[in-house]
Amino acid sequence: MSTAPNRLPLTGMVKTLLVAALLVSAGYLLARYFDRQEQVKVEHSSIDQLVVALRENRNRLQVYRLSGSVTTKRETTGGPGGILQGTMTVKQPWSVAYFVDMGAIGLDDYVWDERTRTLLVRAPTVRPEAPNIDESRQVVAYNGPLITRDMQTRLRGGVAVGARQQAAAEAAKPENVAAATEAARAAIARNLQAPLAAAGLGKVHVEVRGPDRGRQDSERWDVSRSIADVLAERAGR
Repeated sequence: MSTAPNRLPLTGMVKTLLVAALLVSAGYLLARYFDRQEQVKVEHSSIDQLVVALRENRNRLQVYRLSGSVTTKRETTGGPGGILQGTMTVKQPWSVAYFVDMGAIGLDDYVWDERTRTLLVRAPTVRPEAPNIDESRQVVAYNGPLITRDMQTRLRGGVAVGARQQAAAEAAKPENVAAATEAARAAIARNLQAPLAAAGLGKVHVEVRGPDRGRQDSERWDVSRSIADVLAERAGR
């Protein structure tokens, strides 16, 4: 009768090596798990701090100011049958302030890079306010044999409208809007530093891109998740 060959028992050394290998593997997996948990904890903590800082910073921010002087000339008639003719020429300073509404920046306009401690911001369009005409510093010249009070009222009204139109047209020129937009990037970055520090985030590099998608940093933006995306993903877990 044939008998099966006896199996050699594992030696103590082999058993020791197997146990050691299992312990090393288990330790590695546990280390990876806890490292991942710590990373998630840090990311979530940073995101929560960011949300607090960004939601509190909803101010209307002046980012640029343009000024100059405008000369406006208007003519009118008056008197019986419009027999009188008069001209008024006014030179006066003006200024236009450009603003960014920080409240218009939503969480989907922010991307947080935990590794580099960089906050990417997509800024809204810069808006100029209505021009401010400094009538206290007018230089006025009248031309005409007689300027009645009614004629003066009409002339002043026409000059005021013309001055505002000229100043608004100057503020809307592409080169001036471009300068205001560039200034807005620096102003927004400065404006965010205080609430970020107050939220306990320490030193953060703020990188602001304009509303147009032609910026060089658009590719970096497109491959990143916004804070709104991160929060939505976390809520779905």
